[in-house]
Amino acid sequence: MIVALTGASGFIGAAVAAHLNEAGHHVTALVRTTSETAHIEPVVHRFVRGDQADPIVWKDLLDGADAIVHNSFDWEALKSGDLKRHLTSNLDSALMLLDAAHQANVNRFVFMSSVAVHHGISDRWGGVLDEDHPLRPGGLYGACKAAIEAHLWSAHYSRGMHTVSLRPSAVYGVEPVRLARSHGYKQVRELLRGNRITPENFPGGGKWVHVDDVALATVRAVERDDAAGKAFNLADCYAKFTLLGKYGAEALDLPPDRVELDTSPPAKNRFDPSATKEILGVGLDRGEAGLRDYMRELVPVVRSDSADK
Repeated sequence: MIVALTGASGFIGAAVAAHLNEAGHHVTALVRTTSETAHIEPVVHRFVRGDQADPIVWKDLLDGADAIVHNSFDWEALKSGDLKRHLTSNLDSALMLLDAAHQANVNRFVFMSSVAVHHGISDRWGGVLDEDHPLRPGGLYGACKAAIEAHLWSAHYSRGMHTVSLRPSAVYGVEPVRLARSHGYKQVRELLRGNRITPENFPGGGKWVHVDDVALATVRAVERDDAAGKAFNLADCYAKFTLLGKYGAEALDLPPDRVELDTSPPAKNRFDPSATKEILGVGLDRGEAGLRDYMRELVPVVRSDSADK
């Protein structure tokens, strides 16, 4: 297939492009004119340069495409505090792109949503959320994603489109362009400076999923007919930020007392990954071992980056 991909130069987008290419698909990548693209050039068949919210570029992006993956999000617009700018760039543009895809007969539309569509959790789910839980976001980001999802289902049921929503939790992996945004980077830098990792300087934690699992789920969502009209939770395990510090210290051969683990209770709720495993065939079973392996991969990259500064 020819797959149009927005946000192709970003962390998740680059991984999606690589997995689509590996699966034999041709990627048409939408990137900003200012985006670095060297890291994805080997896996992209054609580039389209422009803004996700600019309808002028959509015709070129969708030209010849069999499917589209809408992965981009304008964080600057959200953080600006200008609600109209955010809604125009992130909500309105996504809905219009969905319609443009339908008009161009590109009826496979995979949307990168987020677990942020959830905030108010019903006790009736017993602490284990499947994809049927009502969407009750707690912020503008989650509300935007949830609103777009409603239109995905409308397009599926009223227009017969193959629409899919993927809801990743915190995505970890070594970021190829902006290394400092990699989860665990700050913990490694603190350890390299001789500082300790404690619950006070790294409080809390989160639910995690590896970027390669998100990318593989995206490829399967594009390819598999039985994914149409469905949402998928992408959450592997829960871990505290201090645990990343522990694994970083291990990779650096530092003594255990350099890290004080956070022993507070874990998150009350977790996500049921059954549909992702059964329909998309993505195991989501790396667990804490996956985080340890990742920190072993990250440490030498951060160390080298620190030596160059």
